[in-house]
Amino acid sequence: MTISLDWGIVEAAFVVATALLGFMLGWKYMAIWTVGVFFSTIVASKIGPKLALLINKLFSVGAQFFAIATGRDENAVSAPTIAIPDTLLPLAIAVFFLLLVLFAFWIARKLGNAIAVGLLGKIMGAIFGGLGTILALSEITNYYQQYVTASGNNPLATGFTLSIPTVSVGVGGAPTFDWASMGTLAIALFLVLLIGYTIWRVVRTVI
Repeated sequence: MTISLDWGIVEAAFVVATALLGFMLGWKYMAIWTVGVFFSTIVASKIGPKLALLINKLFSVGAQFFAIATGRDENAVSAPTIAIPDTLLPLAIAVFFLLLVLFAFWIARKLGNAIAVGLLGKIMGAIFGGLGTILALSEITNYYQQYVTASGNNPLATGFTLSIPTVSVGVGGAPTFDWASMGTLAIALFLVLLIGYTIWRVVRTVI
């Protein structure tokens, strides 16, 4: 069996770290966060291509507000404008997505709790934490691959690859899986586990 670590060891470290965090916090926090990560992928895909327009609109509103607050005409202050080249847009969307993921964690900390979690709840928290990170890495990988395609530049090409450790067993090479192909699987497993765990909690309460 041959295991190639490369960049995958760094990615796997994020999964392990969030899994440990999920074990400490419990499933209620991490389930909410994973749902937030899922919705972050949707928001980033919808708003991301118009990110420059959104930022410029915010600048414009901010300039108008500043002008009004200082007693001047609302058009007296010129707002700065930015332009994001097509080659850099995937990276900009990736950063936007990461900010949404952090915001989702903040929401989870506000809405979640650790009441009556128990050992199983902590284990489920670890699983949810790992799945949420895999989903996030899947999106980041997709955006990075789009950047490489658009720019023709791959900064990670020298010694690093965006893929999980490749495992080859026996004769011939086993399929190589990357994070980009695991996002759908992660959210599917999350939903199955969440539904199963919720049913178990309900049944346990009734019994």
